[in-house]
Amino acid sequence: MTVKLTDTSFFISSTEPQKLPQSISEVAFVGRSNVGKSSVINAICNKKNLARTSKTPGRTRAINIFTPSNGRWIVDLPGYGFAKVSEEEKSSWKQMIEEYITGRKNIKAVYIIVDGLVGPTELDRVMIEWVRAVNVKFKIIVNKTDRISNLNLEKLKNDTAENLGIDKNLIFCVSAKTKAGIGNITGDVGNLL
Repeated sequence: MTVKLTDTSFFISSTEPQKLPQSISEVAFVGRSNVGKSSVINAICNKKNLARTSKTPGRTRAINIFTPSNGRWIVDLPGYGFAKVSEEEKSSWKQMIEEYITGRKNIKAVYIIVDGLVGPTELDRVMIEWVRAVNVKFKIIVNKTDRISNLNLEKLKNDTAENLGIDKNLIFCVSAKTKAGIGNITGDVGNLL
């Protein structure tokens, strides 16, 4: 059964992952601050303002959960990286993300979003290695492809796979802004949920 993501609505927001109720299934989106996590979620659900977006890095400060159907979750995690907040707050976000990912028994995959223009950063590599180490399935979303001049999607996918040392079939190249490639993620998320 594929879950219909256009029926998605906001469910709950929390800074305490250990207190979240159980789900049937869930997928999570994580990435550097301002990489477009909320925009990707809005695009895959075909809803303009489902997840709050901002040009200010660090806008998502809690675990925001959306549900397309009862017990099935799409999770927007706080960004990691350059948000202009205190080191203490960054540290609490890191702990919250780690507790969420390691504490959820029904998590089907973590989608790690990277900036197509910038490419994978050291922080992205650290996140990938950590998710691998805790044995959680992950996939990569290369976002903002609309900003790449002379875009060759196959080359971008191959280069990203080589850069990260992963199978290219784990990579989606998209633009949340133009919705290019979004249908592939929508189908993948719907199948996982």
